[in-house]
Amino acid sequence: MPLQIEDRPYVSTTAKAPPRRRRWIGVAALIVLLCLVVLVAVSVKEWPFTRAAVVQALEQQSGSSVEIGHFRHIYFPHPGCVAAGVVFRRSGNSTPLITIRKLTIMGSYHTLMLHHITIIRAEDTHLRIPARAEGVGPESTPIDLGSLHSGLTIGKIIADGAQVEFLSDQPGKQSLVFHISKLGLHNLAQGQPLLYHASIDLPLPPAELYVQGKLSPVRHGQVGTTVMSGTFDVEQMNLGVFGGIAGTLASKGSFDGLLQHIHVQGATDAPDFEVTESGHRLHLVTHYQALVNGMNGDVALNSVTAQFGHTAINVTGEITGEDDAKGKTASLQISSDGARIEDLLRLFVKDNTPPMSGAIVFHAKATLPPENRPFIDKVQLQGDFGISGAKYPHPETQKDIDVLSARAQGKAGQVEDEDDKLGNDSYDPGRVLSNVKGHVVLRDAVAHLSNVSFDVPGASAQVNGTYKLKTDQIDFKGDMHLDTELSKATTGVKSFLLKVIQPLTAQKKHEGSIVSLKIEGTYDDPKYTVLPTTKKQDVTLLQKKSAAASGKAAH
Repeated sequence: MPLQIEDRPYVSTTAKAPPRRRRWIGVAALIVLLCLVVLVAVSVKEWPFTRAAVVQALEQQSGSSVEIGHFRHIYFPHPGCVAAGVVFRRSGNSTPLITIRKLTIMGSYHTLMLHHITIIRAEDTHLRIPARAEGVGPESTPIDLGSLHSGLTIGKIIADGAQVEFLSDQPGKQSLVFHISKLGLHNLAQGQPLLYHASIDLPLPPAELYVQGKLSPVRHGQVGTTVMSGTFDVEQMNLGVFGGIAGTLASKGSFDGLLQHIHVQGATDAPDFEVTESGHRLHLVTHYQALVNGMNGDVALNSVTAQFGHTAINVTGEITGEDDAKGKTASLQISSDGARIEDLLRLFVKDNTPPMSGAIVFHAKATLPPENRPFIDKVQLQGDFGISGAKYPHPETQKDIDVLSARAQGKAGQVEDEDDKLGNDSYDPGRVLSNVKGHVVLRDAVAHLSNVSFDVPGASAQVNGTYKLKTDQIDFKGDMHLDTELSKATTGVKSFLLKVIQPLTAQKKHEGSIVSLKIEGTYDDPKYTVLPTTKKQDVTLLQKKSAAASGKAAH
């Protein structure tokens, strides 16, 4: 007989618990959970997730009165609470110090017995720093960040998307706002340093800053003694906001010390730095060590080495500002024993080929006040410089120097006379090197040069005058000493006329002659004027000789 298989629904053989038993299991679980909650509450003595407890903790940390717009308890699956519309206020100040759209505090039942809160998350946090004129500075801000009471510890605080706004005391002036895209604080425990990391969008100069490190508890009245350390990484800093310069800078480094005395060391890299007046880009690299006062932003530059082209410059100084000042003033000592004049000129002249090349040594003091003017207008400088072995890339300029040297050595007959066209074009004096030194004072984009000496084989000059950086206009006057007699420095009719006036210009025997020198025009197209000069003592001597000759003739 064939096997019969019934077509009937599948029925599980697993036994179901009676409904009454399931209810008792649920009730038992709830009782156990409630007992756990009671045990935790007894263990921590005070339930930390009440409105009153949260307000008290926030006021303790900030030194401000705290208001909460809406409060909600959370019991499952983790204990915690949510506070919305949190506002921190100073007494007598209507402007909120801090606002938080949503504050979530979460823990776990087993860690509450250890007095530990797992995480605090603040969303849309806005911190307003009053102007110093309102009498609220970092040292007077009564905060106790990281100083937690009753042995309470916090795993981490997350405040992504926060804003820090520095209010201005000037009517109509826009506040300075720092956007913090990422902010995390870790390991908050009583008396222990907390760990932090942050990604910050700097407003001035615009840049992206990433910083991480550790920070000791910040205490009221002792903010400046806060111990801190860490590393930083700056990217895409726009130098164009300073006016007069341009480029993008990156920087990396580390720091440690007290908030009021932070040791900072690092390096910067600006591959496209330029002074906008010249329009020439160069690769600028610096290494630095500095002391920073985190209380007021003052900086002491212990050592800065800047390198570009074939030039290395050393800088020390400070960047400071008075309490009532509108900004900070940079006062710098700048020096170099290994620089090239062509690298320095490329910063300020528009010509693609700098008008001079050679080694330069200089020592100067530079000041950059906090004025709302272009860099080239507000920078102030005074110092001394010396250029050795200077060459002139422009052929016409170098030819003038070569010819000047040849004539000063009495070889005028071998070079072409400018007026009489007498001489020999085949004479090649070679590329004459010159030396230049002097003192310079730069103010309002005008360089005032004094005691500037210039010498080539056979001649030396000393001039004073001005050079306008914006227009390249030059105006110098002075004297030039020639090793040869003036009449031998040229040929033709000019030489004959100079022989006639030679007694007025001649110095002691074999000491050559002196002429007046005037340089005008522009740096690229200078105009030289050279005239015989008469020394007062020579005129007096000539008059005495004439008087003596007249007396003899009378007898």
